[in-house]
Amino acid sequence: MSPDFFERMEIETGTKLNAVQRQAIEHDQGPLLLLASPGSGKTTTLNFKIAYLILEKKVNPRSILGLTFSKAAAHEMAERFYDWFHHLIGTTASFSTIHSFAFQVVRDYASTHRLQYTIIEGAIEKTATHRPEQPLHKRMILRRIFQEINRSVITEDQMDELLRMISFVKNRLLVTKDIETLKTTIKHFPEIYSAYEQFKLRDPLHPLMDFDDMLTYANTILSQDAALLASYQRRFEYILTDESQDTSLVQHQLVEKLALPHNNLCVVADDDQTLYSWRGADVSKIIHFKDTYPDATVLYMEQNYRSSKEIVETANRFIQRNKVRYPKKMYTENPSSRAITVETLPAYEDQTRYVIRQLREETNFKEVAILYRNNSSSINIMNALDLAGIPFYIKDVDHKFFSHWVLKDVLHFIELANDPSDVEILAQIHTKFAGYISKVQLQRLYELQNGENVFDLLLQHVEMKFYQKKQLKTIKSVFAAIQTARPAAALAMIRNELGYEKNLKKMSDSLGFSIDFLLEMLNTIENVASDLPTSLAFKERILHLEQLMRQAKSNKHQNAVTLSTFHSAKGLEFDRVFMIDLINGVLPSSDNIKSYKDGQLEEMEEAVRLFYVGMTRARHDLHLLSYRYKSKPVEESLFIANIRQILNPDQKAQKEARYASRLNEKPAGPLLQVEKNMRIRHTSFGEGTIVHVMDDVLEIQFDKGIDKQLSLQVCSENHLLTIL
Repeated sequence: MSPDFFERMEIETGTKLNAVQRQAIEHDQGPLLLLASPGSGKTTTLNFKIAYLILEKKVNPRSILGLTFSKAAAHEMAERFYDWFHHLIGTTASFSTIHSFAFQVVRDYASTHRLQYTIIEGAIEKTATHRPEQPLHKRMILRRIFQEINRSVITEDQMDELLRMISFVKNRLLVTKDIETLKTTIKHFPEIYSAYEQFKLRDPLHPLMDFDDMLTYANTILSQDAALLASYQRRFEYILTDESQDTSLVQHQLVEKLALPHNNLCVVADDDQTLYSWRGADVSKIIHFKDTYPDATVLYMEQNYRSSKEIVETANRFIQRNKVRYPKKMYTENPSSRAITVETLPAYEDQTRYVIRQLREETNFKEVAILYRNNSSSINIMNALDLAGIPFYIKDVDHKFFSHWVLKDVLHFIELANDPSDVEILAQIHTKFAGYISKVQLQRLYELQNGENVFDLLLQHVEMKFYQKKQLKTIKSVFAAIQTARPAAALAMIRNELGYEKNLKKMSDSLGFSIDFLLEMLNTIENVASDLPTSLAFKERILHLEQLMRQAKSNKHQNAVTLSTFHSAKGLEFDRVFMIDLINGVLPSSDNIKSYKDGQLEEMEEAVRLFYVGMTRARHDLHLLSYRYKSKPVEESLFIANIRQILNPDQKAQKEARYASRLNEKPAGPLLQVEKNMRIRHTSFGEGTIVHVMDDVLEIQFDKGIDKQLSLQVCSENHLLTIL
């Protein structure tokens, strides 16, 4: 023990460390996995560990490498280290993101071997030498390839999904056979990915690189260049990684190489806060840490210093519904505060009114957060806060709503209703409603345009079939009604009488769009339009909200309510937290529920972790909000039912949790007798090999190149597995 060091640090910094933190700090030989519950002081522990190595073990600060998941986290660690220890040490260790470190490896290798490369992503692409015929920017390249292969222009939603999939492939180090099995809404994704990679390597002596290429290139370089790897290994005697549960396979491999041969590696993680598997994070390396490092020490930092007793005890019991996790038991010595509020309101609009009513009596807005799963939830809340005069800051400023083609379509419908002579506007939307206007008929309309109503011109001067004329007469009357209707009523006519919603469903089926997302866009637009008197007022409101969102980013350090997704809220804390839109189909999503019923654990367990992260952002006051109706009947989140059961384990709560129980607590049937390395066949995934068995959890590597975590009980009861 080093009592003198800890006593001195308490005097110097005012920070008193608990027994587990001290044990982690003093561990200076070999691998250490530090599992840190929310609010347990992991950043403090990491910084004190670095100070301990420098002050007590006399390690050169330049020999310590701190790796983090994000630039913000790296900046925070460096800033805290400076505040606490600069007056004692005079210098600092190296804090870097894994991407930044990988880029350094690429630069060093390129410099040594006199290689050239061009970065085609982010601000760095400005240094590239652009060729007039082909701008060297990742999005431009992908836009061209997508159009060539799919014969259609890529939408922003599709671009986001394509970028995510490419990043996923690289971070998981997937090969061709793996890529062909991936589930995605991008048509011909394997062909697009292959074309993209070939384009970047069209000049092998001057490759094009995106950000994720930095990781794969660095990993390959350190695998093949023993001298360069050895130089880094000599340089860094100690490596500490933060937020390691969000690290991908390629990032894990990089760290594993750097840590050799001494493996003086401190990995700080919380498997209960893994949220990014959808973009390549691989928590299995944390779960099976001892497979990689058999002599590793594993410590649990379970004391929460942030939240009240009620929040900590409820969140701890909730997260235990997950099966693929370490058996941590979070606790706190903080006193009791307020009971957790769980509300299932009659309708979606009541949720917004509830939040506004609660905030009217609030003065310390900077200690309030409203958290949600999807960015689309921010629009209605932002609208309501603005109308109530409550200041707010948006952590995830996402302008896609205001540039989305669905909103543009709605505005075009209204514009055509107000000016039915505008052929250009009709051309924008003629395929979006049930008018059956062909390209030939539209071209004829361009020739005839004279300021008259476009529908009159079509009916009187353009050749068309009888059923078209009959339909167009109806369409004309609907547009006339839209012109004088209040915006909310106009939107209902656009969705239903013009057939726009039906058209969206057809487009989703043919182009792979998410219909749930598109309908949510329409619901959000409808909500903004409610209570507005005219179409002009509606358009002005949309413009106002767009400007408001741009300005909201500047309110970060003001007395303002924070709006954030659950993902971006990780690491933050507030006195009061409102978790909104807690319904089935959102959290958990429809896909989460479907995969869970099929025996797959990963997606549902990540949704559970997302809910858990939201809960543990609150210090004293936590509100969990759901509703029963939003354009149609909806179900409260099964997680709400879980929480009710935890808070009130009586007959009534059990009845309310029935839906969750159906998913989570089926009567036990005879289980298949399985063991590690056994060959099996799954009804959907084909043949594979069991690589891990942990209680009810099977980890299986399928021959098609995919890995899955499955519930043995669900698979047994539904006859999904056969032993070969």
